Amino acid sequence: MRYKIKDIGDEGLDIHVAVTEAWLRAECPDVDARPAQGGIVLDGRLEQAGDEYLLRGALRGGLLTQCVRCLEPATLALDVPVTLTFVEGEEPTGEEEDEDGAEDVIIFQDGAIDVGPEIRDELLLALPMGPLCREDCAGICPTCGANRNLTPCDCAQHPAGGGKFAVLAKVKL
Repeated sequence: MRYKIKDIGDEGLDIHVAVTEAWLRAECPDVDARPAQGGIVLDGRLEQAGDEYLLRGALRGGLLTQCVRCLEPATLALDVPVTLTFVEGEEPTGEEEDEDGAEDVIIFQDGAIDVGPEIRDELLLALPMGPLCREDCAGICPTCGANRNLTPCDCAQHPAGGGKFAVLAKVKL
């Protein structure tokens, strides 16, 4: 996911970066997701614009994760436009904050642009807080534990305190 600036040239450089499951696990260890059947790909173009390098493209594909309501697999479609500006230089220290509100740029060194951290950031920003398998997911019944998308239950019609764990309510500590 690293590109040497000498390879970009005057015409620019088309890039095609596939996100693998191993890379996703290594870069996002706290995310319980993997690329879906079609995978995830960053397609774009790196171009030189003066002293800056501009990446324009899109991160497309799908992530397979778990639905927060029913715990079944949920596929999240991704179609994220990506526009990034890279500038070669030294990483700023904490004292060299941007006081004049200049545009956000990504600093790279040693003549190579690494798009990996930026792909990770875009993926993390695209993930919803509570992924759903579908908009109208009915979830799991809190009384009987049935997946209400697959099996309708009538637990809501019964008074509270019923179900498998009703006996625990009578236990005295």
